[in-house]
Amino acid sequence: PPPPPRAPTPPTPPPHEPAPPHPLTQQTPPWPTNPHQHTHRRRHRGPALQALALRLAAATPDPAGDDGPRPAPVPWDHPGHMTTAQIAFTEIERLRPELIEQIGLLLLAHPDPAPLWVAAGEAKGQERVRRMFIEMARWADDVKFTPDDRTTWHTARWAIVADDATPEARAAAAARNGEVAGDALEALRLNAHVLANPESPPADRARALGWVMHIIGDLHQPMHVSDLFSADFPNGNSAATLAYVGDPLGTTSPLHILWDSNVLRTPTLEAVTGYARDFIQKHPRSSYPELQEPMETPESFTEWARESHQVAVDWAFDLEMVPDTESGQDIDVLTANMVKFILEGISPVTEAPMPSDEYWEKLQLTAERRITLAGYRIADIIIAAADNINTHREFVGR
Repeated sequence: PPPPPRAPTPPTPPPHEPAPPHPLTQQTPPWPTNPHQHTHRRRHRGPALQALALRLAAATPDPAGDDGPRPAPVPWDHPGHMTTAQIAFTEIERLRPELIEQIGLLLLAHPDPAPLWVAAGEAKGQERVRRMFIEMARWADDVKFTPDDRTTWHTARWAIVADDATPEARAAAAARNGEVAGDALEALRLNAHVLANPESPPADRARALGWVMHIIGDLHQPMHVSDLFSADFPNGNSAATLAYVGDPLGTTSPLHILWDSNVLRTPTLEAVTGYARDFIQKHPRSSYPELQEPMETPESFTEWARESHQVAVDWAFDLEMVPDTESGQDIDVLTANMVKFILEGISPVTEAPMPSDEYWEKLQLTAERRITLAGYRIADIIIAAADNINTHREFVGR
């Protein structure tokens, strides 16, 4: 009989492409050069924005022009959140060093561990735990537009009515009946409970840890807890994402992003470590009257958000802001312009007044103190959760 036919030779697999460097290990900010690459940024609109952002990300032309791609600003969600995590880690290491290993084991149970492993790199021991812990603080932003995303968990915004508010604006603010827009407070209470519950599976506690770290950071930023209703913004300025100002370190940007960014623009491990070290030295725990009394109940979370909101009430909106005037406040155009800014760094408002020197200095000092306070409180919540677990073995689910 004739020999059986030979099986076709399988095609040669393409060469393995190495993974891009992670922000914790690379030396330069990871600006996207691919128009289809998402820059995960914090924008809190809802399902309509999600769908539009995905469509624009797939259809946006290459932003590179004669001068190359435009870098978009890096917000509080990366260097800021990472700095709160480093501060919290330093505090836990100082107050309860035996918990570091237990936290590392808990992080290994996270249902989305890949970003943590990439962040850890080749580090071993406590340094590995530190890198994974820092990454955990930004995880909630890095999963934007994925099934793990929770778009309403980043803000809890009370209305602020400006003196020049029109009857329409006043009616829109009054329609909230004093309630907040956004579910950050409820989400923090839920995740703090899961983290401290000895009956919660380790994977659930690990996921809850990431949300607790991230939401506490968000609630300490005044724009995350405030909406301004005014003549320029009759329907509210959407956490100041629709209000453009000059950036002393860059181009025009939404006021929200100016507060997010402040001066923390480099999300590398070395930079974040330096930010945290400097902030702890400048703003020690003893300098915060808010920390002199222990947290009694989860209602303290509302008090934390109210602290940030009071900053917005007192002065954070006391500067000239420019709305996206060409859009006429049409929500589709506003959203499209905001997403274009997020993905490409191209502002729909080319000129906006710079904040005064006094405002800029006050913003930086306030942001430093709020970020540092958030770090201390993250440490306190984690220590309290560990103490609420019967044993360390239960804490990591072993």
